[in-house]
Amino acid sequence: MTEAAPYCSVARAWQPTPGPGGEVYFASDLSGVPQVYRLDGPDRFPVRLLPSQDRTLPIAPTGRGLLVRQDLGGDEVWQLAVLDGQAARRVTRDPAAIHRDVVVAPDGRRAGLAYNPHGQADWVLGVIDLETGVIEDRVDRGGYWRWLAWSPDGRTALVTEQRGLLLGTAYLLHESGDLRPVLPEARRVTAAFWAHGRLFALTDLEREFVGLVELDPARPERPTRRIVDEDHDVIAAVPNPTGERAALVVNRGATDELRDLELASGAVRPLGSAPPGVVYSDNASETAGQLAWLPDGGRLLVAWESPIAPAELLELPEGTRWTRASGASLPGLVTPEEIEIPAADGLRIPALHYRVEGPEGPRPTVVSFHGGPESQSRGNYNPAIAVWNAAGFDVLAPNVRGSTGYGARYYSLDDRELRWDAVRDGCACGRWLRDTGRAGPLIAMGGSYGGFMTLAVLVEDPGLWDAAVDLVGIADWHTFLSTTSGWRRAIRVTEYGEPEGPDGEFLARFSPLRSADAIRAHLLIVHGRNDPRVPLTEAEQMHRAVAGSELLVFDDEGHGVSRLPNRVRAYGRALEFIRERLRD
Repeated sequence: MTEAAPYCSVARAWQPTPGPGGEVYFASDLSGVPQVYRLDGPDRFPVRLLPSQDRTLPIAPTGRGLLVRQDLGGDEVWQLAVLDGQAARRVTRDPAAIHRDVVVAPDGRRAGLAYNPHGQADWVLGVIDLETGVIEDRVDRGGYWRWLAWSPDGRTALVTEQRGLLLGTAYLLHESGDLRPVLPEARRVTAAFWAHGRLFALTDLEREFVGLVELDPARPERPTRRIVDEDHDVIAAVPNPTGERAALVVNRGATDELRDLELASGAVRPLGSAPPGVVYSDNASETAGQLAWLPDGGRLLVAWESPIAPAELLELPEGTRWTRASGASLPGLVTPEEIEIPAADGLRIPALHYRVEGPEGPRPTVVSFHGGPESQSRGNYNPAIAVWNAAGFDVLAPNVRGSTGYGARYYSLDDRELRWDAVRDGCACGRWLRDTGRAGPLIAMGGSYGGFMTLAVLVEDPGLWDAAVDLVGIADWHTFLSTTSGWRRAIRVTEYGEPEGPDGEFLARFSPLRSADAIRAHLLIVHGRNDPRVPLTEAEQMHRAVAGSELLVFDDEGHGVSRLPNRVRAYGRALEFIRERLRD
């Protein structure tokens, strides 16, 4: 496990949050657990503000202090607190409710949010008083709702009702509780902001990809102008304090492109000179939260990383580095090549191929499946991939059908009864590696939905795979959908299917657990005991079903492995396990 330690214990810095006095707050796992730190300038020594053994992440400065969110043991039951100096004052009162999509109002005394009272399945939109903790409900009509943005006068907000993670309806929510549809013909509106009396939104209205449009708030049903309209998703748009400009993040595949947009004219120019990379992302925060303008409106902080450089805070356009959380550069890291692999039906599967230096010829290769499925393997720093490369393994990270970043049609190709087509893509990638002489032993690996993909390819083509590592993966669609958090179930059945209805047949057919006797590969299963998304029972039943499998459970983790010591142990054991089994 010591071999994995340098790559798994490396810290990162993300979520820059400028304060009113020139200081910058940010999140980092320097202590081993994501915590809030303060910096008083570039390259200054960071100060940890609220030492804890659990996650504490910054949201925004307020008139009362810094608003933060906290959970326990990775359970994602986010509570809010205001941090004034070194002391935290709990704001939220319902310990069973998740408080998310928190957006501080222009007056700094309130915040809009979505929460599920007492842990119920349905979400309520409300406005919380940051002094008293009292929540005034604005929308309580069932379903899954998000709070995206406030109008400058604090009387209106843009909110969405989600029917799936990539399908929803946007509304203008007035303080009276009245809702008015925004772009009702769009599949989704992912973000919005106001500037100089106009409303700007990210949407895929009548397009394959998400672009930036301008609307008249008095007539928000149709856009008045398309500002960014191209065959790439705009994944974040953050206005500067003056409202004259906005920073855009454009998904270009393996990398992100940062642009500086003049809102009035639509003129765009590159935003600084960051090295090739991507904006940091994880399952606990939005991409827009990784960008923040400094008060002067001319400088932007961004959490930026690449496969060979873990996330740090950069100031653009100059490229000044504010943090040095990751320490010295690490040996053996690889920049991947973007390739395409043919699927059985002729579809081209985008993939990232991480090839270690050395003689050409077959090498042991890990096929790493991303989660989601509404996600994408990109050029970020991935500690698991770093461990494999440093140990001499190649890695292929395919974006099988259903991945985002390639248009609406592509991410819809795995919906419901089409699920197994994505599994066939995964096997096609493995066969391509073998048939072209690039791979010797093949190892499947993935987390969450990627864990399902890992288990699924083992039963689809048992003879292809030598070993596998399943992290927090779904083993059986029926048991998963009956035990996952109620709010998760409600939004996931649109993607996966409803097990209690006619979809139950194909969900059973697509459940790896029900064909576990076909698995011939050596299998390591890793899970967090507090996982609210994919319960531990998924791992336990798969472990019982596959003879010779190994189960590693972390008592202080949820959906994934976020604590640095646990990450070292998990990926270190994965490397040991694969080496041991390949020697057998």
